[in-house]
Amino acid sequence: MDAVDLDWNDSDVFSSAVYLDTAFLFERMTEATLEMLCPGAEQRVLDVGCGSAVDCLELDKGGCWMVGLEPSETMITQAKGWIEGSDSRVALVRAVGEHLPFRRHSFDRVMCKGALDHFFDPAKTVEEIAKVLKPSGKAVISIANFKSLSCRLVRKEIPPDHTYKFDYSVLKAMISDHFEVEECIGVSLLWGLPLWGRLLAKLPVSVSGTLLKIVDRISRRVPALSDVIVLRCCPKPAMVTD
Repeated sequence: MDAVDLDWNDSDVFSSAVYLDTAFLFERMTEATLEMLCPGAEQRVLDVGCGSAVDCLELDKGGCWMVGLEPSETMITQAKGWIEGSDSRVALVRAVGEHLPFRRHSFDRVMCKGALDHFFDPAKTVEEIAKVLKPSGKAVISIANFKSLSCRLVRKEIPPDHTYKFDYSVLKAMISDHFEVEECIGVSLLWGLPLWGRLLAKLPVSVSGTLLKIVDRISRRVPALSDVIVLRCCPKPAMVTD
């Protein structure tokens, strides 16, 4: 358990200056994850690595019964602040993804957005997600792709707060023992490339926004090269009968 950062803070993820491609990337990652999750009203939904629970609150507005799980005391405190200022039904649980403290088949949907590569044992987390998901349930995982086109061009190193280096093939292989893939899309292209960022900064915001949307549409068809991979899956029959 020494590998778990129990005081992780997402403020370390963002620099003081947020660039257009960075803002677009995180916005689209959230949109794509929630769209692919597509829970129904009154369904039980678990967010593994919920951070400050902003996504939980958004899904709560649609009538879901939300549970946010987060190991960091700092992030749980932030999440409580957001929840206390709302009339939501979001429940918070402080725990790690490798040991989900829920009964088998407890949830209709499970999401893990941008968090799996922060856990000390991502494969164990995937196994735990499979256990708590209902036989008819869906899981959505979105993750940074370290073999994206931009990573290949500039040879990006894995950030220090990440414990695992995911790419398209690694993610699909890791979930294959427990899940079948229903859909996999890419989000964003060229994030972090210096020339791309400079070009966007020099253009009018409306033009930059249009360019970002165009390359994002391309990325949907090439998840192996995209900046973020978003994958929806369902339990394998073997997991359903366990």
